[in-house]
Amino acid sequence: MSRTLARALHGMARIATSALKPERQASTLALLHEATLQVVAVPTSAGVLRMLCPSNRALHDPYGFGRDEPETVAWIESLPADAVLWDIGANIGLYALFAAKRGLRVLAFEPSAQSFAAMIRSAEANGLDRRIDAFCLALGEGVAQGGRAGVGSIARLEMASSEAGHSMHSTVSGPARFSQAVPAISVDGFIAAFGATPPSHIKLDVDGIEPAILRGAAVTLAAHVREVLVEIEGEAAQAIPGDLARLGFAEIGGGGRNRLFRRG
Repeated sequence: MSRTLARALHGMARIATSALKPERQASTLALLHEATLQVVAVPTSAGVLRMLCPSNRALHDPYGFGRDEPETVAWIESLPADAVLWDIGANIGLYALFAAKRGLRVLAFEPSAQSFAAMIRSAEANGLDRRIDAFCLALGEGVAQGGRAGVGSIARLEMASSEAGHSMHSTVSGPARFSQAVPAISVDGFIAAFGATPPSHIKLDVDGIEPAILRGAAVTLAAHVREVLVEIEGEAAQAIPGDLARLGFAEIGGGGRNRLFRRG
């Protein structure tokens, strides 16, 4: 019903502007699109977040905040004031921006261009651009993706849709409906190459390549990270507890798909 109504309203807008010259009609319709951009006010324990959602799919996380992943919200609320959070697979940035609004230092990584753009616009809307550094790149194992150690490579992000808010993208699976070139580097390589602030806490949700990212973060995990909240789904992800245990991490909680590990 919603999609049918949206198409009808779009048709009415085109009819209403049909008498205009093509350039003026295009400009008017573009302004209408900007005027109807959905801005969702998300109540949080740190105050209201304004999330700019340029697609229907991008509305999913803001309207599900606190209900879909209560364990993630509770974990971010528990982080100490000196925490440096890396949100790997940040999507449109809801949880990264929530952490930044709490006053934490945040680095957010999202390779999908449209989701990244939505995150940047929401950072601007909330005045959080000085508390969050966002990067449109993919993190991975590094050398295994074809690059030199500490340098990185160019990968292909295979996507079911390029629209903001979509998930289940991959830099390792075969061709999908849309493929986007993206720079890729390991966590350890990114810190070594750019002098980035190492994480004390990592939120990891990348739909399938979590083990590769953890392998590319072995030095950082051993030297800097206190806790990792990681989504564990699917056969490949079942190796994650063992991988983290070998680096000195023990599982201490979480819930749902997200499991929490702390370095002893």
